[in-house]
Amino acid sequence: MSGPPKEPNQRTCARTCAMRIAAFLLWLPLAFGPLIKAGDPAHSRPLHEGSMLALDNWEARITPESLSIVAKLKAPENEKEVKEIVIAESPGRIFGVESLETAPNSARWKIPELGLTVELTAKKNRLQIRFQGTKELEFPWPVTGRDASLSALMYPDGEGLYIPLDDPFWKGIAKRDPCRNTHGGLSMPFWSYQWAGGSWTYLAVSDLQTTLCLSESGERLFAVATHDFRQRDGFPPYQIEIWPGGNSPVSPALEYRQWLVETGQYVTLDQKARANPEAANLLGAAHAYIFGDGRSLEFLRELARMGVDRMWLGYDENAGQGENFVGREYIGEAEKLGYLFGPYDTFDNAQDPGSADSQESVWGSNIYPTGCIVTERGEIQKGFAGRGCELSSEALALREPEEHNMENRIAQRARTGINSYFLDSDAFGDLYDDYSKAHPMTPALDRRNRLARMRIIAEKHRLVLGSEGGAAWSAPVIAFAHGTEAVSNGLLWALQRDKQKYGGWWPPTRPAIFFRPVNPSEDFRRARYDPSYRLPLYQAAFHGSVISTDRWETPLTKFPVLMQVRTLLEALYNVPSMWSLDLRELRENRQAFVSIYKFFSPIHRSAGNQPLADFEWLTPDRLVQRTRFGEEIELTANFGRAPFQSLPPMCIEARWLKSRRRQRYCPEPPRTISLAP
Repeated sequence: MSGPPKEPNQRTCARTCAMRIAAFLLWLPLAFGPLIKAGDPAHSRPLHEGSMLALDNWEARITPESLSIVAKLKAPENEKEVKEIVIAESPGRIFGVESLETAPNSARWKIPELGLTVELTAKKNRLQIRFQGTKELEFPWPVTGRDASLSALMYPDGEGLYIPLDDPFWKGIAKRDPCRNTHGGLSMPFWSYQWAGGSWTYLAVSDLQTTLCLSESGERLFAVATHDFRQRDGFPPYQIEIWPGGNSPVSPALEYRQWLVETGQYVTLDQKARANPEAANLLGAAHAYIFGDGRSLEFLRELARMGVDRMWLGYDENAGQGENFVGREYIGEAEKLGYLFGPYDTFDNAQDPGSADSQESVWGSNIYPTGCIVTERGEIQKGFAGRGCELSSEALALREPEEHNMENRIAQRARTGINSYFLDSDAFGDLYDDYSKAHPMTPALDRRNRLARMRIIAEKHRLVLGSEGGAAWSAPVIAFAHGTEAVSNGLLWALQRDKQKYGGWWPPTRPAIFFRPVNPSEDFRRARYDPSYRLPLYQAAFHGSVISTDRWETPLTKFPVLMQVRTLLEALYNVPSMWSLDLRELRENRQAFVSIYKFFSPIHRSAGNQPLADFEWLTPDRLVQRTRFGEEIELTANFGRAPFQSLPPMCIEARWLKSRRRQRYCPEPPRTISLAP
């Protein structure tokens, strides 16, 4: 918190987007010579007749030379008819094929010129595709979304987006910010399409070294995944699974959750609470970062007077807070009130101790600069915004048995009596190569190191652990995630760079980046908070496992014009609001804070550990929406301008399924206040 917020998607895109798009557009002619077109006399390879693989309720016709897959299944409008949908293509090249073997539920062949062995297996209703490489290759496959029967993309950017393929607004966004890696740029490593019969989902089982880019053809969006086969990684296989799914807009995420359960990768919040009972106190808790006199006993007493009995409170340990330092007295009082509380920390940055701009970047044992990541060019990998360096997780791991750098830091904080810990960056963002001879590292090793140290905090020290973003691979370890609720962050990074408007880190006791209200652009509002484009995909997969919020530098009060719609979205998704608080902010927003808490907290205590069971649109404009959590509660939100049945505009109604009790909440409309120009 005492350093600038991360821009993981933008940093990733800055390095990879141009490369990935070029790989798609120019890959074939640059790498293998001119494209072979239909009717080209140079093309003398006869195509194999499509091999048919039988799956539950559908068939897949495979053309090995073109790597195309056509699905055959019953037409939704007439089950006596067969519908064919092109669900995967290559960019257009015809490949030479050797050693083709087929069976009713499998196929296998080799593509010598690419050094690939291709295996397809039909397992129930899922088609599993495995590419084994033997040489370095950027491989753009599959191209998806080009079949005319597909109408919209369901896309796990943060919480999730629903993007009609012909939508002009999203075509414009895709041109500016087209690519996401599947290990963190997307919160979950899948993407899906809607069609009349339900959905088609593509799961990147091999999420490392795989990037998904959106592009446009024929005035429609489509997507291409590119996988980078690298000797440095040991040429692990590239694996994709494809399946047809249900009709709910969140069916892909519900099916992904089931895949995680089947593969032993899902841990519920109840399981986490059995290991650490304090985790149960996340249920019903609002989340806030505290500054200035928000770190005073009077602040805690004010919360208690407001009837708030569950909170998560986070803070940095910046010396600039002066007398407002979270000490044992504050911690003891917060504990009596039943709150969760803990420091912000990060292990991803190191700086010269003599000039460091944050305490979290200061390490002992000469970590800086010897523990810095080294790039392929032999240079130190600069930290975000040029601050020090990116600290190698492998350097820390190798030195830990003797130097105990991480253990000492965690233990020092734990001794103050904290019951929670927020570790920035570890669960999200870039995973690094390190070309240092002393501590070489691949992204796979970086991820293993991060998971190991997060487990130390959560399991050894029994602290309720949260991290940034909460990418799917981190979900078994963390209990909460800050930033997952955010989507389309490219517009946020651009806005934050305007310090005059958005605010910076001064004064330390009330940083403008958290407290200065901003009036964002129409594009910002539409991309990030337009309910007709939003989908609770992350909640469909991880509600009942990870409690997620919006980003810390976008607290609920940051954009007053959006406060009402954000409150409704969070209530509908059953996730906590994020606040930045001191006494002044708490008192000025007392009415809004209390009303949100009184509606959200009882519902979340009952349903926060339950799965999101369903989501549906109740009107064609997608502005009346309903969620259901387990068998506990149903929530209906009206984002429209007209009443829906008896539900007024910009209101939400909770219906308790067992008692049939109903509760309605209408957030305050936007207030007129002085905004940054």
